[in-house]
Amino acid sequence: MDFVFLSQNVDQTRPLLYLWEIIDLDTGKLLHSYVGKAKGGSSRPLKHYRRNVANLLANKPYRKGSPDGFRASHRALAQAVTTGHRIVLTLLYNVDIEKINEAESREILKRQPDLNAMP
Repeated sequence: MDFVFLSQNVDQTRPLLYLWEIIDLDTGKLLHSYVGKAKGGSSRPLKHYRRNVANLLANKPYRKGSPDGFRASHRALAQAVTTGHRIVLTLLYNVDIEKINEAESREILKRQPDLNAMP
């Protein structure tokens, strides 16, 4: 999965919030977005999403105990790969681990990402 990566001076080793965006290359229109949190730094959005999308595209299970556990964000990213849409991952900012859930909720309310609302 290829994507544009923007770090905005975020310390990638600390807890952070991130944003996935899928953009139609022909129109420039934002098709989907997702806000997430990563307590352990950037490895979750950088590595885990790539693996999950690759597994989905290869018809492999999400996990042994949850073979159909792919989330809406994984499915939208996989579709973006197959349709050739631009995928952008932005590391938004670092957060205190004790306040990461509240920070994520505030960012979701602010941005209204469609993929956060989907199961």
